Amino acid sequence: MTHFETMELAQHDQGDPDGFAVFGRYPRGFIGHVLRHRWLGDVGRDDILHVCSGTLSASEKWTVDIRPEAKPSVVASGTALPFRSESFAAVMLDPPYSDEYARNLYKIENPRPSWLLKEAARIVRPGGRIGLLHVAIPFPPPGCSLVTVWGISTGCGFRIRAFTVFERTSQAALFGGQS
Repeated sequence: MTHFETMELAQHDQGDPDGFAVFGRYPRGFIGHVLRHRWLGDVGRDDILHVCSGTLSASEKWTVDIRPEAKPSVVASGTALPFRSESFAAVMLDPPYSDEYARNLYKIENPRPSWLLKEAARIVRPGGRIGLLHVAIPFPPPGCSLVTVWGISTGCGFRIRAFTVFERTSQAALFGGQS
């Protein structure tokens, strides 16, 4: 079943160690909210790989961003992650939402959600979850099923985004075999 809910994150988790709020980041307190409500399953902060991580704080163990100045733990493209298959319990993605945003902020071609999700499905373990914060609600990547979709807003006057959660259900679809 898919759920839609809007929440105002600006009033939650004032002390959450997500780092300082900047353009191109998760809303303040968002990671703590995801963990508290178990949207990615029963995982802790150290179990999550953050792709297109922006300037998350050092309290996040696994961060990947294409920009070295964002100081991620790994500098890489979210479409070609340097990790073994089935390496992580959960993946969170917060990519640019448009071609213009990707050009202006990152000086790169916009990585389509489907490209990022396919790679996230490769590195998440079977039964693991992938959360995508974006303005679009994409189709599930191969080997995954849709778990839920939540509407995310930081308050009145701001655009709403969707946090779409997928669960890795099979290995066969990822590697060209039978399910």
